Amino acid sequence: MAQRAGEGADAARIAEAIGEIWDGIDVALAPVIGQRGVAALYRRSLHLAAAAHPWLELREDAQAPADLVALKSAISRQDHPAEATAGAVALLQAFQSVLTSLIGPSLTRRLLDAVWTPPSPSSGLPAQDPAP
Repeated sequence: MAQRAGEGADAARIAEAIGEIWDGIDVALAPVIGQRGVAALYRRSLHLAAAAHPWLELREDAQAPADLVALKSAISRQDHPAEATAGAVALLQAFQSVLTSLIGPSLTRRLLDAVWTPPSPSSGLPAQDPAP
Protein backbone atom coordinates (compact mmCIF):
# COMPACT_ATOMS: atom_id res chain seq x y z
CA MET A 1 0.00 0.00 0.00
CA ALA A 2 2.90 2.35 0.74
CA GLN A 3 4.19 1.87 -2.82
CA ARG A 4 0.81 2.66 -4.33
CA ALA A 5 -0.29 5.49 -2.00
CA GLY A 6 3.14 6.90 -1.19
CA GLU A 7 4.97 7.17 2.11
CA GLY A 8 3.09 9.27 4.65
CA ALA A 9 -0.12 9.28 2.59
CA ASP A 10 -3.27 10.62 4.18
CA ALA A 11 -6.53 8.67 4.31
CA ALA A 12 -7.82 10.31 1.12
CA ARG A 13 -4.77 9.18 -0.88
CA ILE A 14 -5.03 5.69 0.62
CA ALA A 15 -8.68 5.62 -0.51
CA GLU A 16 -7.65 6.59 -4.05
CA ALA A 17 -4.96 3.91 -4.06
CA ILE A 18 -7.39 1.20 -2.98
CA GLY A 19 -9.78 2.35 -5.71
CA GLU A 20 -6.99 1.99 -8.29
CA ILE A 21 -6.18 -1.49 -7.00
CA TRP A 22 -9.83 -2.61 -7.12
CA ASP A 23 -10.15 -1.24 -10.64
CA GLY A 24 -7.14 -3.41 -11.56
CA ILE A 25 -8.67 -6.43 -9.83
CA ASP A 26 -11.87 -5.94 -11.79
CA VAL A 27 -9.97 -5.67 -15.09
CA ALA A 28 -7.97 -8.82 -14.31
CA LEU A 29 -10.78 -11.00 -12.97
CA ALA A 30 -14.03 -9.91 -14.64
CA PRO A 31 -13.18 -11.66 -17.94
CA VAL A 32 -12.56 -14.86 -15.97
CA ILE A 33 -15.28 -14.90 -13.30
CA GLY A 34 -17.57 -12.07 -14.41
CA GLN A 35 -18.44 -8.82 -12.71
CA ARG A 36 -20.88 -10.54 -10.38
CA GLY A 37 -18.16 -12.96 -9.34
CA VAL A 38 -15.74 -10.13 -8.60
CA ALA A 39 -18.47 -8.32 -6.64
CA ALA A 40 -19.24 -11.46 -4.63
CA LEU A 41 -15.57 -11.89 -3.72
CA TYR A 42 -15.37 -8.19 -2.83
CA ARG A 43 -18.39 -8.44 -0.50
CA ARG A 44 -17.00 -11.56 1.18
CA SER A 45 -13.64 -9.84 1.65
CA LEU A 46 -15.34 -6.79 3.16
CA HIS A 47 -17.18 -9.03 5.59
CA LEU A 48 -13.96 -10.78 6.64
CA ALA A 49 -11.95 -7.56 6.98
CA ALA A 50 -14.75 -5.90 8.98
CA ALA A 51 -14.13 -8.35 11.83
CA ALA A 52 -10.97 -6.38 12.69
CA HIS A 53 -12.07 -3.06 11.14
CA PRO A 54 -15.81 -2.58 11.83
CA TRP A 55 -15.92 0.59 9.74
CA LEU A 56 -15.57 -1.70 6.68
CA GLU A 57 -19.02 -3.20 7.35
CA LEU A 58 -20.59 -1.49 4.34
CA ARG A 59 -24.11 -2.11 3.14
CA GLU A 60 -23.70 -3.80 -0.22
CA ASP A 61 -26.45 -4.87 -2.59
CA ALA A 62 -25.90 -8.56 -3.30
CA GLN A 63 -26.88 -8.11 -6.95
CA ALA A 64 -24.96 -4.88 -7.66
CA PRO A 65 -21.34 -4.37 -8.67
CA ALA A 66 -18.85 -3.47 -5.93
CA ASP A 67 -19.52 0.02 -4.57
CA LEU A 68 -16.03 1.50 -4.65
CA VAL A 69 -17.40 4.95 -3.88
CA ALA A 70 -18.66 3.69 -0.50
CA LEU A 71 -15.35 1.92 0.16
CA LYS A 72 -13.27 4.97 -0.68
CA SER A 73 -15.54 7.13 1.44
CA ALA A 74 -15.19 4.80 4.44
CA ILE A 75 -11.40 4.82 4.11
CA SER A 76 -11.26 8.60 3.65
CA ARG A 77 -13.26 9.13 6.85
CA GLN A 78 -10.61 7.46 9.00
CA ASP A 79 -8.90 9.97 11.29
CA HIS A 80 -5.61 8.11 11.32
CA PRO A 81 -3.82 7.12 8.11
CA ALA A 82 -2.46 4.04 9.88
CA GLU A 83 -6.01 2.78 10.48
CA ALA A 84 -7.02 3.57 6.90
CA THR A 85 -4.00 1.63 5.67
CA ALA A 86 -4.62 -1.28 8.04
CA GLY A 87 -8.23 -1.62 6.88
CA ALA A 88 -7.31 -1.36 3.21
CA VAL A 89 -4.56 -3.96 3.59
CA ALA A 90 -6.85 -6.27 5.57
CA LEU A 91 -9.41 -6.06 2.77
CA LEU A 92 -6.83 -6.91 0.11
CA GLN A 93 -5.40 -9.75 2.19
CA ALA A 94 -8.88 -11.18 2.75
CA PHE A 95 -9.56 -10.94 -0.97
CA GLN A 96 -6.33 -12.70 -1.88
CA SER A 97 -7.00 -15.40 0.71
CA VAL A 98 -10.55 -16.04 -0.54
CA LEU A 99 -9.46 -16.11 -4.17
CA THR A 100 -6.52 -18.39 -3.37
CA SER A 101 -8.81 -20.81 -1.55
CA LEU A 102 -10.98 -21.01 -4.67
CA ILE A 103 -8.45 -21.17 -7.52
CA GLY A 104 -5.11 -21.89 -5.84
CA PRO A 105 -2.01 -19.80 -5.24
CA SER A 106 -0.42 -20.20 -8.66
CA LEU A 107 -3.41 -18.98 -10.66
CA THR A 108 -4.13 -16.23 -8.14
CA ARG A 109 -0.55 -14.99 -8.54
CA ARG A 110 -0.76 -15.13 -12.34
CA LEU A 111 -4.03 -13.21 -12.42
CA LEU A 112 -3.13 -10.56 -9.85
CA ASP A 113 0.63 -9.97 -10.09
CA ALA A 114 0.15 -6.95 -12.34
CA VAL A 115 -2.46 -5.54 -9.97
CA TRP A 116 -0.24 -5.72 -6.89
CA THR A 117 2.68 -4.01 -8.62
CA PRO A 118 2.15 -0.29 -9.18
CA PRO A 119 3.06 1.07 -12.62
CA SER A 120 6.60 2.36 -12.76
CA PRO A 121 7.38 5.85 -14.05
CA SER A 122 9.24 4.26 -16.97
CA SER A 123 6.13 2.28 -18.03
CA GLY A 124 4.90 5.14 -20.17
CA LEU A 125 2.07 5.93 -17.76
CA PRO A 126 2.05 9.36 -16.15
CA ALA A 127 3.84 9.38 -12.81
CA GLN A 128 1.84 10.48 -9.79
CA ASP A 129 3.17 12.92 -7.26
CA PRO A 130 3.45 11.35 -3.83
CA ALA A 131 1.05 12.66 -1.22
CA PRO A 132 2.49 15.36 1.05
